[in-house]
Amino acid sequence: MSEKKYADDDPERTLVTLDQLSQTIEVMTSVVNRLRRHLSDQIKAQIEAQVELEALAAGQATVESQQLSGEKSEQERERESFVVEISQQEIEPVRKSTKILH
Repeated sequence: MSEKKYADDDPERTLVTLDQLSQTIEVMTSVVNRLRRHLSDQIKAQIEAQVELEALAAGQATVESQQLSGEKSEQERERESFVVEISQQEIEPVRKSTKILH
């Protein structure tokens, strides 16, 4: 009798099972697509953050380089504008004392 019951319900059960599987597959596909979008957004945000950090680091290095080169330029300008004048004073010849004899 149990064999007859399974035999009668078999096509209907199969259709119900297939419908359930189809719905499950649709739900899982939706979940997988949402997870994929979420992960892609995270990767994109991480890449943008990394690029921004690299740009900031490069900008900082450029500013530091400009500051260093600016300091050197100021020092070089000071050196260039610094004039040392050396002159030798002429020493008047020492006069021998004149002796007066009386």
